[in-house]
Amino acid sequence: MLANAKYSLGGGCLDAILKTKEKVYDGIVEHLEIEGYPTEANPDFKEANISDLVYITLHPILFDFKRKTGRTVRLLREKEIVSTDGETGGTEEFVMVDLVSVTEEKFIFIVEAKRSSLGQAMKQCLLAMKDMRDNNGGVGEVYGFVTTAEFWQMLSYDGAFQVTNKLDVLFHTMGEEKEKWMKGYAVLVDCMYAALSNGGIVEK
Repeated sequence: MLANAKYSLGGGCLDAILKTKEKVYDGIVEHLEIEGYPTEANPDFKEANISDLVYITLHPILFDFKRKTGRTVRLLREKEIVSTDGETGGTEEFVMVDLVSVTEEKFIFIVEAKRSSLGQAMKQCLLAMKDMRDNNGGVGEVYGFVTTAEFWQMLSYDGAFQVTNKLDVLFHTMGEEKEKWMKGYAVLVDCMYAALSNGGIVEK
């Protein structure tokens, strides 16, 4: 899926993405140092902690993408996505939209975070992605991410769903092993850039 979702940030693209990955790494490590590792064995790590960790992961990616591309994308939290028939599947924790004009927005991707399992988040994410594409006029592609904070999966929908394998994003010793994270775990940043570059876009 990532190979097909090409993206470019113009000149210095690789350097820009590398810097973003470093920011994401630093933010995650600081969060883990303060709040601990997100595991079911840690009773103090609640769903709110996972949402905070997701936000810390998203923030530098979105900030750098906007600065580099000039796109008017916006992160919305606790956003209700209403289907074209007026039904709603509830609110989504994180929704990324492209503000096309004052009165028009295009859905790009959502992130559904759950403490216990990716499977619990998957159903809600798939339903919301269908509603997102329908709201975008039934054309183009939209993306979704489901996460426990430790593990992520990327989904796409262009009339048919695709789902990646599970992506490991965290590991217990990542604070001492930056190079290991950058080489093997930072692919999530590439996935996010691909979703931002392609989500809600209709080729003319």
